[in-house]
Amino acid sequence: MENGYHIWDFKGTSLLEEHVDRFKQFLWRPRPPTMLSKEEQTEIRKKLREYSKIFDEEDWYEAESANKEVIDKRKRQLDEWLAWREKVEKQLREERAAMGLPEDPREESWAGEEGDTVIEEIREEVISEHEEEVV
Repeated sequence: MENGYHIWDFKGTSLLEEHVDRFKQFLWRPRPPTMLSKEEQTEIRKKLREYSKIFDEEDWYEAESANKEVIDKRKRQLDEWLAWREKVEKQLREERAAMGLPEDPREESWAGEEGDTVIEEIREEVISEHEEEVV
């Protein structure tokens, strides 16, 4: 028989297993007694919308501050990267100047000496070859 109920403690240890014929449903949730008086409970129910607005605003501010932190972190990382890139580019320009090369390798004015010859080599290579019979 599968009908019945099981009771566990907060650690997940089985305390009781009871099998009951024609058992359908058993719902239970322990609720401690309230520490508020009836008047305080009705007061809270009346002002629930006001409290909800306050809590919603606090949630919104918290979410915005989290978004702002993410944006600030990304901006800081971008600034660090741009600073590193500028440092490397400056280093590269200095090295190119020391070697007698122009700052920008794409400059058209530096095409080499007169009489220099540019040789282009085109290679064709067969990577794989297959034969198929067509019927």
